[in-house]
Amino acid sequence: MKELRYLPLHILVCVIIGIFAQHYFIIWKFGFYKLYSLLSILLICLFIFHRLKRKWIFILISSFTYTLVGVSSLYISNNNNYKTYFINYIKPNSKLILELKEELKANSYNYRFIGSVISIDNQKTLGKVLINISKDSSHQNLGVGNRLYTISELIEIQPPKNPYDFNYKRYMNLKGIEYQLFLNTKTYRVITTETHSLLTTIAELKKDIQLSLQPYFSHNVFGIINSLLLGERKVVSKKLLTDYSDAGAIHILAISGLHVGILVLLLNYLFYPLLFIKYGKSIRFILLILMIWLFAILTGLSSSVVRATTMFSFIVLGKYLNQKQPIENALISSMLLLLICKPTFLFDVGFQLSYIAVLSIVKLQPLLYTIYTPKYSIVDKIWQLTTVSITAQIGVLPLSLYYFHQFPSLFLLSNLIIVPCLGMILLFGILIVILALLKFLPQFLIYFYENIIHLMNSIVSWISSQENFILKKINISFPEVILYYLIIIFLFQFIRNKSVQILLFPLSFVICIQTLYIVDKNKYNSKREFIVFHMNKESIIGNRTWNTLEVYHTKTHNEIMKVTSLVNYTLKENIDSLNVNSTKNIIKVKDKLVLVIDSLGIHPKAIPENSIILLQYSPKLNLNRLIKTLQPQQIIADGSNYKSYIEQWKRTCKKQKTPFHSTKQNGAYILRY
Repeated sequence: MKELRYLPLHILVCVIIGIFAQHYFIIWKFGFYKLYSLLSILLICLFIFHRLKRKWIFILISSFTYTLVGVSSLYISNNNNYKTYFINYIKPNSKLILELKEELKANSYNYRFIGSVISIDNQKTLGKVLINISKDSSHQNLGVGNRLYTISELIEIQPPKNPYDFNYKRYMNLKGIEYQLFLNTKTYRVITTETHSLLTTIAELKKDIQLSLQPYFSHNVFGIINSLLLGERKVVSKKLLTDYSDAGAIHILAISGLHVGILVLLLNYLFYPLLFIKYGKSIRFILLILMIWLFAILTGLSSSVVRATTMFSFIVLGKYLNQKQPIENALISSMLLLLICKPTFLFDVGFQLSYIAVLSIVKLQPLLYTIYTPKYSIVDKIWQLTTVSITAQIGVLPLSLYYFHQFPSLFLLSNLIIVPCLGMILLFGILIVILALLKFLPQFLIYFYENIIHLMNSIVSWISSQENFILKKINISFPEVILYYLIIIFLFQFIRNKSVQILLFPLSFVICIQTLYIVDKNKYNSKREFIVFHMNKESIIGNRTWNTLEVYHTKTHNEIMKVTSLVNYTLKENIDSLNVNSTKNIIKVKDKLVLVIDSLGIHPKAIPENSIILLQYSPKLNLNRLIKTLQPQQIIADGSNYKSYIEQWKRTCKKQKTPFHSTKQNGAYILRY
C-alpha cells in the first residue's frame, strides 16, 4: 500500500491517538502557556536531531510531537479551558446577551436554536448554549442573527434517563454545548434584529430561496428540495425520513460526499472545454474549488458539508497536481486538516461513515469491477454504479450495525434508482433556485421537477415498505466492529495477493468474534435486575431474569414494543423473551418486595422489612404517616407522577431519612440481584 509511505498518514495516526487520549483520559490540564512552551521545546529538539541525523531519536520525538498536536487541538477547542467561558461569570439573575447562530428543528413545544453567549453582566464571554423558545405566534420570525436579552436560568443538559437511550448530552457536548435555556415571551426580549456576518447573510439568502420556492411545490417535494439544495431537513416529514432510512437511502437527504462528488463530476464535464485554451487546466481547477465552496456556503456550512467539501477540494487539488494516488492522499490530508481544526469530528458518526465509505470505494471497487466486463456502455455504467454501491456498503456495514442496529438489504436497488436521479435533481435544482430568485420560473420546469422528486419519494416509500427485507435489531459490540474491519482488510489483501496463508488471519478473527459472542451471551444470561424506567406521564416496570424480561404495564405487547427505551434495553441486553403483564400491587424481587401504590393510594398496613415502595400516577397519601407505618427501605417515584408531588415527597423523605429516588430527576431505578 503506497499510502503507507505518505508522511501525512503517520502524522494523522499520531494526531488521532492524541485526540483519543485527551478525550478519554484528559492527559493535559496544565494551561496554554505550558502547552505552547512544551511544543516549542519539542520543535527545537526536532530541528537539532534532524541536523545531527539521529534517525530513531528524531522519529520518537516527532511521534510524540504530533501526538501532542492532537492533544492540544482538543484542548484548544474546549471552551472550559478559557477564562472568558461564560460559565465562569454566571450568577443568580445574571443579565445575558445571546446571539442566535443556528436554527435547529423545532419540537412540539419549542423553537430551538444554538446561540452564542455574547456577554454576561456586560462582561464579554465566549461559549454556546442550546436555546429553547416557547412557541408563540408573535415570535415566529426569530432567526439567525437576532440578539436576545434575558435573565433566565441556565440548565445543564441532562444525560439520558434510561439505559441505552440516545445520549443527547454527549452529542451536544461534542458540539461544545453543555447548557440550555428555556425562554418564553415574558423572559426575553429581542434587542437586535439584524447583525451582519457570513452566517446571517447565508440565513437570509436561504430564507429568500425558501420563500421563492415554497409556493410552487407540495410539502414533501419542498422538504426534499430544502434537504438536497439547502442542507435543511427541518421541513422533511418524519414519515419520509423513516422511509429513506428503511430503504437504506437516508444519506441522500444529508448533504455529504455523495452530493459534492456528483457536483464535482458535473462541473468537470461542464468545464471540460476550458482544457483546450491556455491555462485552461488552472482556470478549471480554480472554478471547481470556487463552485463547490459556494455550494457549501449556500447550504449553511454545516459540519457534514464542510467535511465533504474539504475532502473533494483535496481530491481536485491532487488531480490538478497529477499525483499518483490523488484520492488516497486527499483523504489523508483532508482528514488531518479537519481533525486539527475540529478534533471532535473524530467522534462524529457522519465523519466516520463518510471517510470509510470513500476509502472502501477507492480500495475495493476496482477489484470488484474486474469480476465482470460488460460489452455495452449502458451495462458498464450500471455495473460501475453497482460495484460502487456494494463496496461502499461493505465499508460502512460494521459501523452502521453498531450505531443503527439495522441493515436495509434492498440498499442496492434504492441506490441504483436514486443515485442517477440525484445528479439530475442537483443540476436542475440549482437552475430552479436561480430562476425562482429571478421570479422567472417556467411552469413546465416546475411540473418536471416536482414529478422527478415525487417519483423518487414513491420508489423509496415502496422499498421501505418491504419490511421482510429490512433486518432490524442487530446488536454488535465495538470490539466486534474492529474485528469485522480486520476481516475485510485481510480478505482484501487475500484477493490482491492470492496468498492462502493470509486467509489464516480472517479465520482467526472469526473465531475471536464467536468467542466474544459466547462470552457476552453468558454475561447477559447471568444477569438479574429490577428496573423502573422513566417515562413521561407513564409507568413501565421491568423484572429481568437472565434473558427474559417481565414488563408490567397496561399496554399490549405490540404497543409496548414501540416504546423506544424498552426496545433499546432489550436489544442491548440481548433479551430473547419479553412478556407483558398488568401492573401488580406487589412484585417479588428475590428476597425483597416491591409495593406499587397507584392513583388510588391503597396499601397494606404492614409489609416486610427491606421492602421498596413505588409511587405511580400521583397517589394522594400522607407519605409521612406511610413511612412511619411501613418503614420502607427505599421509595421510588416514576415519571407518571406530578412534578409538585415528587418535590413534596422528596422533602418528606429527607426529613424522615428515607432514601428517595425520582426517575424524573435521577433516571431509571435499577436494582441488581
